[in-house]
Amino acid sequence: MGQSKIPLYAYVDETGNTGNNVFDLNQPDFVTAALITRGDFDHAHASATTEIARKVGFADLHGGELGLGRIDAVADDLLALLKRVRADFFFARVEKKYLLATKVFDSLSDSGENAAVGWHHYNLRLFRIMLAFKLSAAIDDETGRLFWECILEPNETKAYEMLPRICARLHGNLLNIPDARSREILGGGLEWARVNPESIQIHTDRKIARQGHLPNFVAFLNLLHGLEGYSKERGKKVARISHDRQSEFEPVLKLWHELLSNASPEEINWAGETHIVQRVSGSEFEVKEDQSSPGIQIVDVVLWLYSQVRKGREIPKKCMYIVEYAISNGWENDFSFAGVERQYLSKFGDVITTPLNPQQEAAARALMAEMEAGRHESIERYKRDRMPPFMRSATRVIEASSDEQKTE
Repeated sequence: MGQSKIPLYAYVDETGNTGNNVFDLNQPDFVTAALITRGDFDHAHASATTEIARKVGFADLHGGELGLGRIDAVADDLLALLKRVRADFFFARVEKKYLLATKVFDSLSDSGENAAVGWHHYNLRLFRIMLAFKLSAAIDDETGRLFWECILEPNETKAYEMLPRICARLHGNLLNIPDARSREILGGGLEWARVNPESIQIHTDRKIARQGHLPNFVAFLNLLHGLEGYSKERGKKVARISHDRQSEFEPVLKLWHELLSNASPEEINWAGETHIVQRVSGSEFEVKEDQSSPGIQIVDVVLWLYSQVRKGREIPKKCMYIVEYAISNGWENDFSFAGVERQYLSKFGDVITTPLNPQQEAAARALMAEMEAGRHESIERYKRDRMPPFMRSATRVIEASSDEQKTE
């Protein structure tokens, strides 16, 4: 088999798992990491990994159990092994406070459910990210906890009973947002959701769907996205993803890998952006005990060291060499306030700082007036039909199909 035909294998571990509790101050981040190798690391390097572990009196490698002293003692061996296999890494960080802010905004300001939110304010990324950042200033600790309890509540009646109170609390905190226009946009949506909570799809009765709110799920999707990009960049297929066993989340991880790996590869164009849903097509996904996967053990050690550095702890020089190797031979998806701000400014910085010429300003004002008229029309229509905006499109399709059948 030629070198170009050797597929990729990914070995995945995670840290910062607090389950439903995203408010643990001691673990503000959830991080998933992958060791990526050309060929099956578990098959080819099991004996080398075991030999390293035995040098410090262990049968397996686990960062938290070994500690800095023992890792430092075998750091040269670990680094040599990583270099020999030309290992690459991927880190998917989820800042739990940022995840909370995006969940609040997505749940309450989706223009497909909230008729008082303009289509452009939710569907255009330029505005959506900016408004989510602004709304975060209105989320105090108690309101955040109430909201999180609401979206994870298995009882539908209880969830909808909580929603108006959450909206009212957020509305009361809008003065924390410095600019009046953002307060107006967000305030209108929050008040409408408070009065019309039945239109907001805040509840799901399936546990596996509720788990989709958790950092574990978000980091996993970002991991698949990263592996897809890595695979395309190198022209190599991902053969298998081996994930450290997490019994509570196994079903949702397996389900979403199956859905995304078998999704259509066709492009979807929406709101000026192009998306492809398919991820790591043809790959196998398995959940393994770390004792049976040398690859998972290696990424466990690297991730543990990486986490110590992120927490600002000083680590031995040889351990730091391992972290430096992983960073220089890897990349990170940073789903956090700071990470998303960097991406936002890189993509939209010129747009928001460059003044409009008179013609552009006139066109922009005309478009905004049209969008605002559509927003008011949506509000008035809801008063008549009590139908969330997203359902109207589906209804029009059904009605059009029915009309076509009548004319045939």
